[in-house]
Amino acid sequence: MATAFYGTMTIRYADGTILSDRFDSTDITDSYVTWASSGGGIALKAAKAGHIVDLVTNVVAAGTTLDFKLHLNQKDTGIRWVQSANFPTVDNRFLNVAPIPIAANTEIRLQVIT
Repeated sequence: MATAFYGTMTIRYADGTILSDRFDSTDITDSYVTWASSGGGIALKAAKAGHIVDLVTNVVAAGTTLDFKLHLNQKDTGIRWVQSANFPTVDNRFLNVAPIPIAANTEIRLQVIT
């Protein structure tokens, strides 16, 4: 069973505007998080070109989640955010030394890996 998380991903668009979207994970191994802006869908669509600049998670149930895997346009990017399974953990921030560039209309998915 995967650890239950909620969190926020922040995207800074090239024009300077910000999208900060909340996500939730499910308790299913290798599942994808669901996004608030898509009404619970597993994909977040970037409206404009920009960069993923921040990811914050909160652990709300004990489990075995090891990391989050980033997919852009349904392709594995090789980018992982390691996640401890400590419960509870609040405001677990993953700072990006190099923000992740995204094009307009990029489909973003986060997969929970256990």
